[in-house]
Amino acid sequence: MSTPPSTLRIIVRHSIWRVTLDGAFYGDYRSLGDATDGAEVAAAGLRAEGRTVSIVAPAPS
Repeated sequence: MSTPPSTLRIIVRHSIWRVTLDGAFYGDYRSLGDATDGAEVAAAGLRAEGRTVSIVAPAPS
């Protein structure tokens, strides 16, 4: 049985960058770069378990 794909989402609110994993809180960060790094680490760990993961982030401005 395979697991459904997971999504790491990065959003900003009140100057805090939040990462969620499938809608659940994963972490808060002070910069987009730190949030992206955190999401990449999480994605790498999930992929090592054989899971499919996508990262959704705001487009750079």
